[in-house]
Amino acid sequence: MFEEYPKHATLRNGQTVTLRLMAREDEEKLLEFFRRLPPEDRLFLKDDVTDQKVVHSWAENLDYKRVIPVLALCEDRIIGDATLHRNRHGWSTHVGEIRLVTDPDYRRQRLGRLLAREIFFLALVLKLEKVVAQMMEDQPGAVRVFNAMGFEQEATLKNHVKDLEGKLHNLLIMSQDVVGFWRRIEDRIADAMADQSGE
Repeated sequence: MFEEYPKHATLRNGQTVTLRLMAREDEEKLLEFFRRLPPEDRLFLKDDVTDQKVVHSWAENLDYKRVIPVLALCEDRIIGDATLHRNRHGWSTHVGEIRLVTDPDYRRQRLGRLLAREIFFLALVLKLEKVVAQMMEDQPGAVRVFNAMGFEQEATLKNHVKDLEGKLHNLLIMSQDVVGFWRRIEDRIADAMADQSGE
């Protein structure tokens, strides 16, 4: 699965992006990426990603069996970070969680959708049955990305999270049934083949 990396893709503006797994050596670049984010974007993240200790901890404790971090790079500069989180034990081993952050300069270039699809593909390969995404309700860009991938809203938890300034927000939980999604893709392929063969 991981031997397929690095991968290359083209954004809407024609720029080539490299997708690859995060390595320990990416610590400084990742910290630079997060520190470039505007304050209003960082407010919505679960951790204080401008804190070097936080990013250092991620780099030192990389474990692809628990968290798979995929980076998007343009000319050796990180412009996106997406992760697939899994529980290896307990009652949610069949569920993965997607987390996603993109550079504001590359938004509306389909970078978010590209990274989300990449993580969803990993979920398919790992045979996860369900993928969830959590975001604050007032993150319309994130909602659009996951809506475009067929994610559906499962719940809204009122005043469930606090941003980095301590302000309360509603938490939106969206999900996608991986097995059902894959069946729909297979059905579409079968229908297309039947149309071509004249059945």
